[in-house]
Amino acid sequence: MTRLAFLSPDESVLPGVSPLREVESDAFTDVSALGKLEVRGDVGGLDGAIPLAPGRALVVVEGDTRPSRDRLTEEGYRVYDLTSALAGLELEGERLMGRLTELDLRRLPAVGAVARGVPAVVERRDGDRFRLFVPQELGRYVAEVVVDAAEGLER
Repeated sequence: MTRLAFLSPDESVLPGVSPLREVESDAFTDVSALGKLEVRGDVGGLDGAIPLAPGRALVVVEGDTRPSRDRLTEEGYRVYDLTSALAGLELEGERLMGRLTELDLRRLPAVGAVARGVPAVVERRDGDRFRLFVPQELGRYVAEVVVDAAEGLER
């Protein structure tokens, strides 16, 4: 099996750097450092997994991904560490999320577009708190759109 070690902070020789590091705002919290594992197989019974497609789910973990990755692999799943491939933003407010996506916020988690077409995994946290995972190369753009949308709501 080929591994893309540069996507997994615990296997990479390069230091982890958030793709959102240059966008400072109170409109969102940078959660890019969370571990993100794409799991493939019969994922219907995985607790806390975010469905991506039939047979695919995203598992988000705090800290080192190795224990979860190893456990899931031993259970027969194919596991891909996407920690460095996905930027993560956490934000507050249904009105703000309504400006960012056309997804039905009552039917989350879901995969869909945010910020005018950026593919994202969108998850509702507690109350009106939401978490977005987007391709890291588009993370800064999405963060800037979040900031602009939040400022528009304040006016």
